[in-house]
Amino acid sequence: MDQKAPEIIFTLLIACGLFGGLGILLFAKSSLRREFRSLTLELATMVAIGATLGSLYFSEVRDFLPCEFCWYQRIAMYPLAVILLIATVRRDRKIIPYALTLSTLGAAISVYHYQLQLFPGQGSSCGLDASCAYKWIEVFGFVTIPTLALGSFLLISMLLLTTPRPWKDISR
Repeated sequence: MDQKAPEIIFTLLIACGLFGGLGILLFAKSSLRREFRSLTLELATMVAIGATLGSLYFSEVRDFLPCEFCWYQRIAMYPLAVILLIATVRRDRKIIPYALTLSTLGAAISVYHYQLQLFPGQGSSCGLDASCAYKWIEVFGFVTIPTLALGSFLLISMLLLTTPRPWKDISR
């Protein structure tokens, strides 16, 4: 298998999730929207687990050395995989505010990390052994590891924001 294939697949999965989810939420009939919203917690769990496995693939299989901001993004993503899985199994939607906090913080870190890659001349706290400005991958000319993380955090946030709460009506 081509070395670039996994990162292209990761990129396309996240893009399809973001655009597909937005398309359903904005343009689909109410019955499809309602059905989609009934699965959003499960989908967010799958995204978080997939992103966790993807980051482990990059570091453990491809031997990419995570920089400081990669670790911060992992600190936000790894607990999401665990708490969303537990919430999905228990059907507990009360976890959503806490998971949204982690995904929002992770997205902010990803944005900062990506801009470090775009403008590498600025100082950063990253060490020489793992530069935060180094691009281990670059898909379609702009998608790097922080972009993949950002897409995952945004997709998780979108899914969690649209997950019906027990005290709200999902018929809309």
